[in-house]
Amino acid sequence: MSVVDGLDASGRGKGLTRRGFLLAVGAISLLSACRGNAPPTTPKAARPATPDASFLLLSQALTGKQDLDPATADRIEKAFATLQPALHAQFPALNALVGQARDAQALLAAAGDARPAALAIITAWYTGTVGKGTQAVTVSYRDALMQRPVDDGLSPPTYAQGGPAWWTAAPPAAIRARA
Repeated sequence: MSVVDGLDASGRGKGLTRRGFLLAVGAISLLSACRGNAPPTTPKAARPATPDASFLLLSQALTGKQDLDPATADRIEKAFATLQPALHAQFPALNALVGQARDAQALLAAAGDARPAALAIITAWYTGTVGKGTQAVTVSYRDALMQRPVDDGLSPPTYAQGGPAWWTAAPPAAIRARA
């Protein structure tokens, strides 16, 4: 037997095989489909400015909770600035009272005309929303303060904890205690 033209002694072709051709076509198709979707090669953009700590301190004073999330505080303040600018304009007056009040009740009592703004901040932290009705914006759901009393054994509604009938199992032991 003689070796057919185009094949080496092992019977394999010297040139492009069907498998190689299909891999090349697939790679070219993938690259052309992703063209323009690659991340930019320019230097990273400057980091956004850190949130203003004064609103976080005000929130801690009004809620009596020292472990509030700074990112959530920033989202709440931005939502107030956008949706309720009149209340947002009263925040500096409340900030001025923070150092004078001994606790949340005293701060709320000293708020005077800014009391609606103080109550709106407390409401936002507990419900995770700013505003009312169709204009309301959800800024936090899982981390809303209303979830804390039961977060050792229950998750927020609509958060599935496992497979079918997961609620029939015994509740978990308390994970942590929060004030």
